Amino acid sequence: MVIVFTQKADDNLAGLVKSIDEVQSKNADLGTVVVGVSGVKPADFEKLQTTHKFSTPLTIAEDEDGPERYKLNKAAAVTVVIYKAGGAIHKNFAFKDTKAAAEKAKDVAAALSEALKPAKDK
Repeated sequence: MVIVFTQKADDNLAGLVKSIDEVQSKNADLGTVVVGVSGVKPADFEKLQTTHKFSTPLTIAEDEDGPERYKLNKAAAVTVVIYKAGGAIHKNFAFKDTKAAAEKAKDVAAALSEALKPAKDK
């Protein structure tokens, strides 16, 4: 599972979401969601969805700053949390802006693919 929290909805974010969609397309059981926080409006996501046709759902957080339990860093415009099967956090990323997130989209996709691999017996 991957959750992306974003303070901005733009074409740079679209690049990140497209890389996640690519992994999603090969892993039907993967849960993905992008959550708008800190002022992202439904219309912002509607515009992106109309333009880019993501398979990853886009939603707006009930709490403007995101769910309190995630303790999102307000200085990070984009936060990505990747979970392994069973619920343990595999990796997380925090980016100062959506451009930085887009530049690391391949790294996020690689970490997501890695999290999907079955655990090896020791």
